[in-house]
Order: sequence, then C-alpha cells, then structure tokens
Amino acid sequence: MPFPSTEVRIIATFKQGLKQAVSDIDGYSRDDVDSITEQKLLLMGIRDHDLENEVTIQWYADGDMLPKLDEGIENSKQLAICDDGGPYPTVQQVAEYYTTTESESETLPTGASITEVINAETFSWLQKYYEQREGPFQDLYLANIKIHLHLYQCAKACDSEASTDEFPRDLIRPLSERTSDLKRELLRFRIFSGLEPYVTEFTRVAETVLEECARREVTAMDRDGRSEYQKLLQHLDTFYYHGLWKQITRLIAVHTVTGPEDYFERAANWGRVEKTEEKFVEVFKQFEATASEYDIDVSINQESLPEVWINRESITKEEFLDWGLEQSLPKDAVSSVPEDDPVHDLVS
Repeated sequence: MPFPSTEVRIIATFKQGLKQAVSDIDGYSRDDVDSITEQKLLLMGIRDHDLENEVTIQWYADGDMLPKLDEGIENSKQLAICDDGGPYPTVQQVAEYYTTTESESETLPTGASITEVINAETFSWLQKYYEQREGPFQDLYLANIKIHLHLYQCAKACDSEASTDEFPRDLIRPLSERTSDLKRELLRFRIFSGLEPYVTEFTRVAETVLEECARREVTAMDRDGRSEYQKLLQHLDTFYYHGLWKQITRLIAVHTVTGPEDYFERAANWGRVEKTEEKFVEVFKQFEATASEYDIDVSINQESLPEVWINRESITKEEFLDWGLEQSLPKDAVSSVPEDDPVHDLVS
C-alpha cells in the first residue's frame, strides 16, 4: 500500500489538531464545528503556516476549500504528523496554534476568535468572510450569499422550533434584486456565458412561490399555520443552491483549483460542468413536485437554457484555463433588460 502523500498528511494533521484544540475549550466539542466552518479554520491554519502551496485549494459552492478534505480523511489520527523535528507542524503544535490564536488570526478576515466563529450563524458569518477576504469572483459570491440568506430566513421563520420567527420585511423584492445582481456578475465573465438564462428561470419560479406566499398572507399566520410552509421554502432554497448555484460554482472550481493535485481535480470537475442543464432540470422537477403539494404551479422554459460557453463554442480545457480575471468586463459595462425581452440581457 503506497505511503500517504505529504498533502494528505498535512491536512490530516491540521484536522486532528483542530479537533484536539476545540475539545480542549470548555463547553465545546468537535461536533460543534460544521463542515463549512471546519474548512475555513483549516485553511486559516494552513495559510498561517505558509503551507498553502502544498495542498490543493479551490473555490466552490461555499468559497475556498480543501477538496481533499471533502473526499474524506477518515483515519486522520493515523495519518497525522506526530513526530517533532520535521519540516511540518505536529498535531500538538497545530492544536497549540489554534488555542493561542483563539483571540484572532490575520488570515481569518473577520477577525473573530475560533469560538466566535463556531457560535456564529454559519451563512451570516460567511457573508462577512466574503466581504473581508479578497478572492476570485468576490461580488458573485456576495450576491449568492444574499440570495441564500433571504430564502433561509424565509424558511427559518416557518420553523416552529426556531428562536426567531421573523420574516424579511419584503418577500419578493430582495430576491429579485439579488438575482439581478447575480446575473450582472455572470455577464462580466466570459466563462459563465450561457448561465444567465438559468438565473432568469430560477427567478421566475422563486418569485411565483414568494408572491403566492404573500397572497396567502403566510407572514401573518401563527406558528402552526406558517410551519406548514417550511418544507416549501426550504426546498426552494435547495433548488437555488443545488440547481443553480452549484452549476455556476462547478465552473469556478475548475478555473480556480491550485496545488499538487490540481490537474486531477480539474479533470474530476470537468465532466460535471457538461451536465449543467441536466442537473438544473432534475432539481427543478423535484421542487415542482413539492410546489404542487401546495397547489402552486411553477414551470421553466427548458428551450431557453443554452449550453454553457465551453460546450456551445467547443472551447477546450486549455482555452478555458488560460482565461484570466483581468479579462472581465467592468461593472458599468453590464446592464439588464426586462425579462420578457427575448434576449433577456444585453452587454453594452
């Protein structure tokens, strides 16, 4: 059996060190750290130790991540580096790093302590992370998280066990504005060409659902009444995240991956990129079934969903990867036209 790569052992060491550090903090355990928070805390430690070039990093659905961790390192305790004196930190040194930097870390842009990050509502904290960490497609990620947070807040307001039951002040307008922002950001970057109509189709579905909720005065219902709509609104958020956003970020993942295993990660993601339309329609049909349970008719115009740029123009992987962010359009070069216009969008 081949010896584990240096990359695998580094990630296992930081994973085990973080687990030990969190367990050593009174009142906390590893179970308190969700997967998104774990990714950010591990990246913080790896960057603070100047080891980011020795691990594979890419930007995906929830921002920068370690795809090797996503594959699962089940036996991190056995793989971790435990002997002192080598070029890499040991589990104990990593644990001490996390506990001694409990107050803050320069590479965790929000400036929050580890326990503050663990305690924070994940996606609200993630918005601050995007705002303060300069990364590729920053405004695209910010538009996304605002859409997700709006839908999440709507669903949470229907949760009878949630600590708060407050709906957003306006159900429809924030969704419409943020999806418009998302579309404008996509139009700035050539690699996303063809994805704008997918945003249009999602927006029509989401607006139909939220307008019907407003018509039925769901926001004015008591806890029992509104709880009946939790499934609908949670599934709408799932349609957004898995049907639309993940299709966008598959392109981001292919374009941004760096590190010792970057070629293999690019190859693994390329096949999924080619199934953009298939996946979007599949997730929509699942949501359509849920909407029908509430007597809400939703539909998409599948004929308006083109292949993404890399397929439509027969772009090679090399041409795609050679495209750089510096080739993007400035914000003021992009404008939207009414969605009932056959062309949907124009780039000035």
